[in-house]
Amino acid sequence: MSALAAGHEDLTLDADSPLNIPSRPELQDDSSIRVGMELFEGDSGATSQQTNSLIQTRLQAASLALGFGFAIFASWTGFREFFSRDFHLGYGFLALEIFATVVLIGVGVWLSKVPKASSSCLLWCELVIFGVPTFAFTVLHYLEIVFMAPIFDLIPQMPMSGWIILIFVYAIFVPRSWYRILSVVLTISVFPVLATVFAMIFHQNVRDLILHDGSSVVEMFISLAATIFAAVSSVRMISNLRKQADEAKEFSRYRLKHKIGSGGMGDVYLAEHKLMKRPCAIKVIRPEKAGDPKAIARFEREVRATARLNHWNSISIYDYGRTADGTFFYVMEYLTGMSASDLVKRKGPLSPGRVVYLLKQVCNALSEAHAVQLVHRDIKPANLIVAEMGGSFDVIKLLDFGLAKPMSNALQNTEDSELTVVGSLTGSPLYMSPEQAMGEVQTDQRSDIYGIGGVAFYMLTGRPPFEGGATLKVLLSHLNDPAVPPSSVRKHAHGLSISPELDAIVLKCLAKSADDRYQSARELYDALNSSPESSQWNERLAEQWWTSNCNKYQTENG
Repeated sequence: MSALAAGHEDLTLDADSPLNIPSRPELQDDSSIRVGMELFEGDSGATSQQTNSLIQTRLQAASLALGFGFAIFASWTGFREFFSRDFHLGYGFLALEIFATVVLIGVGVWLSKVPKASSSCLLWCELVIFGVPTFAFTVLHYLEIVFMAPIFDLIPQMPMSGWIILIFVYAIFVPRSWYRILSVVLTISVFPVLATVFAMIFHQNVRDLILHDGSSVVEMFISLAATIFAAVSSVRMISNLRKQADEAKEFSRYRLKHKIGSGGMGDVYLAEHKLMKRPCAIKVIRPEKAGDPKAIARFEREVRATARLNHWNSISIYDYGRTADGTFFYVMEYLTGMSASDLVKRKGPLSPGRVVYLLKQVCNALSEAHAVQLVHRDIKPANLIVAEMGGSFDVIKLLDFGLAKPMSNALQNTEDSELTVVGSLTGSPLYMSPEQAMGEVQTDQRSDIYGIGGVAFYMLTGRPPFEGGATLKVLLSHLNDPAVPPSSVRKHAHGLSISPELDAIVLKCLAKSADDRYQSARELYDALNSSPESSQWNERLAEQWWTSNCNKYQTENG
């Protein structure tokens, strides 16, 4: 999600650090989210890009690991051949090991260079990566039995180490379901048996030796069985651990998928209702905050404050609660769109008509909040989501009531009053009202009006009303420096000039004295509605913009 920012009680100059939302709810299909789980559980034939990427990375690692292993043995074989003139099989072994080394390292390097290999390509790579060692080990196994048995009068067990390594490499490196791994390692284990059988068929001395004392063959079968059992058991154990970790991510009736952003107090996760399969966003208090009673109380206050609001342009709260270990969370609607901050960063300053169209919706949301004596205190571009909802476009949503507070002392209980320290700063420096910059505990709806003025300035010009690098300098600017008209910063936005009326509206919102600003969100709405820009943007233009920009935005976000 784009700015489901948790409560920003910490002061950071970069107040616009949005949490990005995908432009379409593809994530409702969790096949790509549960890649690891599905591969080990084998409950999906997912061939998503995430799955392929995981398989490609693992196959690359397996190929290089086996390749370097063969390189080490080839070096040893060459060294042994050089100093032992009686070892007649050395050159044959060396040729096989060099061949396997070149192929395996070559495939590993190729996989590292290819950005996105297809599923069929990865299957062929898997066949080569494990087929070549199987072929090499089979030939080496056969040769060692045939040529070593007459010399030492026994069946050598040395070849078994290679098979054990190969089976474990497949089980560990390749992310497949346990029964797929079982079928593959059973297939691999057939080849040492075949090598032994062919040696018995074509060589009388080998056959006589095995018939006389079959303990070596029995030991071979025991080694293979133990290796297969250990490998498959390890995979099943990993699968169970993943399942337990996945279940640990479940909050009440909801299942977490992945983190989509962070704020001052909590992290936000994409989730879904386990029964309804409805996508949602879950905000969870940070572990380091869990031991702070005031932080938990502030977190709960955000839920209570937001849950009181029903307006279309305010974020909807579905549910809240605590997990078995006491972790506090609440569930919000999952929005499809981007923050106003992201929108301006991607597309540049907005047309004046669109700015008015969006800000009128913000005024509507704040009118409801102010009507129940709730002041937001953290109006900024990152807390405004421009979304597509229910077939409507350019729907703006006001988020993050983590700093919201009742306006009057009469409406504050003891718990609430203790959550704000006198003289402390609350809000985001770039969009903070002068009274907030001074650390005043009691602020009213006119602080939110100032925030709207700052957001309007940012949308029209691409920068906040005051910049200066250092937080203190920005705060002093809010207190002392008069704001300049937006038109003086950007005279033309998308070919349309900013009217003197809109300039005046923004400057009135940014007045130093609260008495000089609009006194209510409704009054500001009326002023925006009366501006010349009010008729320059509508839902039809919004739909055209979203239709033309949706595919590009979706591609940019993967």
